[in-house]
Amino acid sequence: MFNRYRAALAYAAFGLILFAGFLFATFPYSATLSKVLAPMGYQFSSATQELNFPFGAQLTGVRLNSLTSAAHDPVIECPVMTIAPSLLSILMLHPGVRLKANLYDGIARATIRPSSGGTAINYDLDAMNIAEQHLFALPVGSASGTISGQGKLWLSPQDLTTDTGKGEMSGTELAIKSDFLDAPIRLGIVQAKFHLDHGVLTITELKTIGADLNLTATGTIQLAPNPADSTLAIQFTLMPSPAATTRLALLFHLLPHPPGPQPYLLSGPLSAPRIS
Repeated sequence: MFNRYRAALAYAAFGLILFAGFLFATFPYSATLSKVLAPMGYQFSSATQELNFPFGAQLTGVRLNSLTSAAHDPVIECPVMTIAPSLLSILMLHPGVRLKANLYDGIARATIRPSSGGTAINYDLDAMNIAEQHLFALPVGSASGTISGQGKLWLSPQDLTTDTGKGEMSGTELAIKSDFLDAPIRLGIVQAKFHLDHGVLTITELKTIGADLNLTATGTIQLAPNPADSTLAIQFTLMPSPAATTRLALLFHLLPHPPGPQPYLLSGPLSAPRIS
């Protein structure tokens, strides 16, 4: 009799697992994420969705489009993403999802859940190729190299000034190519820390080590709904290597004063910054 009850319980548990797996696999993740992101000006979509054993789903052809752009151009595209319920957030009575995406030749992981009328995001980025991204564009030229980082954000669907967060980033083999230079400016290793409060992104630490120059910077970016309209107030110093002093002489000649311990101030909108 006992063995019969134990077998019945085992079958019931197995049935519940299958049901949960089917439920999580067929859950409309794309539609749900679109609903969460739409108030922030983004639309989430995918080409296909299938079961990712044991729980969750695998999405292909994932796109995040800007609803504020006239052309609705995609700002993020990735070939494969896995998505599953976040058990920890469910236990905290704030059901959320865990994402893992092949993104810009690297891996992005995030947990997204509703929180206090907004969206809480924990993220972890590994070896993103910044030459492939479309979120931000330099006013003049382009950038290359890989970045990694982690942090926490809370984003409001309506009021940018209530957003909060903090994080840290690191980069390797970073370089900036300008339309005015024959060769890129090599930044080498980059380390940064930041926090976000009342719509202001504060850079508490930014430094580059090796390659063409050593750069240190601190300051703020007053964020705007259109990233190009964000306002810069960043103080930085440049200490070029002997080889870079010669190779980048024309660029340094355009600066308000020669590189050294005396700082520069980067100000104005992100779309048209000025250095003093």
